[in-house]
Amino acid sequence: MTLQGLEIIKATSKTLPNQPGVYQMEDDKGNILYIGKAKNLSNRVKNYLSLNNLTRRIQRMVCLTNSMSFFVTNTELEAIILECNLIKKHKPRFNVLLRDDKSFPYIFISSEHDFPRIEKHRGAKNKPGRYYGPFASPDAVNRTINTIQRIFLIRSCTDKEVSAGNKLCFNYYLKRCSGPCGQKISKVAYAKLIEAADDFLSSGNSKKVHKNFSNQMYKASKEKNFELAASLRDRIKALEHIAQNNSIKIKDFKDADIFAISTKDGRSCIYGSFFRNNTSYGGKAFYPDHDKLSDENEIMLGFLNIFYAEKEIPKIIITNININKVDRLSYLGKNFENIKILKPLKGPKKNLLKFAEKNSSINLELKLNKLKSFDSFTYEIKKLFKIDKDINKIEAYDNSHTFGKYPVGVMVAYNNNGFMKSNYRKFNIKFNMEENKNKVDDYYMMKEILIRRFKNIQFKTDFDLPDLLLIDGGKGQYNSALDVLSNLKIDIPIIAMAKGVERDSGKEILIHNKFTYRLSENNTLLHFLQNIRDEVHRFAITTHRNKRSKMSIKSVYDDLKGIGPERKKILKKHFGSIESLKLASLEELKKIKSIPDNILEKIYEYFHSV
Repeated sequence: MTLQGLEIIKATSKTLPNQPGVYQMEDDKGNILYIGKAKNLSNRVKNYLSLNNLTRRIQRMVCLTNSMSFFVTNTELEAIILECNLIKKHKPRFNVLLRDDKSFPYIFISSEHDFPRIEKHRGAKNKPGRYYGPFASPDAVNRTINTIQRIFLIRSCTDKEVSAGNKLCFNYYLKRCSGPCGQKISKVAYAKLIEAADDFLSSGNSKKVHKNFSNQMYKASKEKNFELAASLRDRIKALEHIAQNNSIKIKDFKDADIFAISTKDGRSCIYGSFFRNNTSYGGKAFYPDHDKLSDENEIMLGFLNIFYAEKEIPKIIITNININKVDRLSYLGKNFENIKILKPLKGPKKNLLKFAEKNSSINLELKLNKLKSFDSFTYEIKKLFKIDKDINKIEAYDNSHTFGKYPVGVMVAYNNNGFMKSNYRKFNIKFNMEENKNKVDDYYMMKEILIRRFKNIQFKTDFDLPDLLLIDGGKGQYNSALDVLSNLKIDIPIIAMAKGVERDSGKEILIHNKFTYRLSENNTLLHFLQNIRDEVHRFAITTHRNKRSKMSIKSVYDDLKGIGPERKKILKKHFGSIESLKLASLEELKKIKSIPDNILEKIYEYFHSV
């Protein structure tokens, strides 16, 4: 077997060009074993021919190789991005995988508005403006935005509120906004606030801002403008708080990422801490999927390769493993040539690394305990409901409406990592329940949700199919779900979870394959299923309320054909209220010269038709 794999790799390497690209190794069943990128495809693949120089994991991969394929790219950067996308799509068993590697959030301040807004941003940087980050989590972004608002009074209200200019937002009264929405500040004065915030976020230097605020405070106090002086005092306190808690004063450490890895029982955790402009942007634990024979060096190199495929690389990366020059070129490539990758042995950098190592170890223990719990619960589910297949992912479904109005359906997903927020989905029900009140609406809604979930090819490629469906409902919902899966020829076990006669939590009835089950109120498996059911129910209620709120604030103006935002503003300014507009005669309406007469006639007909 070894010789066969070696011969296949040897024969393939002779046909490969000396160009950058991506290569795939496949087994005898066509399953992709490994996806790699190379600056020089021919040279990279030839490295696999020296078995004695390979780790046990790579030796095993070579043994299993039955065929190879490759993709040539123009540049090494293109190869890195292609490799990353292919790994995410195919999830090869010998690659290090990052299933939870969402794009990191940034702080964004627009440059195309008179009064730029501060907001959280995730995804492509295709809007003109300033981006600050990346931050480790949305919480870290939100905390920073709140602090920046308290210090620099930059708005977070909508563009519509600012353009209306007639109503102050709530943040103004909380002293977190300078009031452009109520015309309390000029464009020039606001531009100075933006400039100061940009200087602070770009450099991390608070001394200049502190000095400026102190001078303003003393001046205001001297002029007996005590309200302004108090406001400046509070802004200085917020500035001092962020400087004391977030700033790191270490030589040559302006922009850096720190990664520490811990391994146990074939699992690993990499904890990352992120620093930009001498300021901590938070930390996050990653749990890469990898072959159990992978060593820490291989896991870390694979992690860094895929983590930075579509992210900016800082000037310094600190890790708790040694990365030599050969591995850096082989695994990470040209993009890391000018990046310092360090393993400090002492000093303040070592102290930060120790902090990351401690977090890595703690998070790994928590993860292993969670895995044991998940495996235990799925084992009980398989045993109780006589399910043969392994359960790695559970999807739960629910719907919500108010007497047939604003119907929505939702889906949540759960695996050994807990709730998979990136897999949550909302479905706006297309069925008009108000016109079809004789139909069993809840059953139809469940059918529509499941048809759209499993018939849509996008879901099949973007997400793994679940191994179990949990339906919030009784026999009717169960049968509806079973009909959909049967018609689509999809074999996934279903459990429906119905409240008891008294609708008390703890007296739920579980339905599977025409049998009903009752678990005791103290049964931990029941609590596990209740937790998932409660989450999908919460998500359904929240989604429905948001839709209902959005629809309830719909203005009469939205029903008037030919009336957009500008014309709406003109009508509001001229008549003041909807009541005045309703009572206006056609002659009064036609006094508005900026709106065509035919549109004004339609407005008159709208309010005066029988």
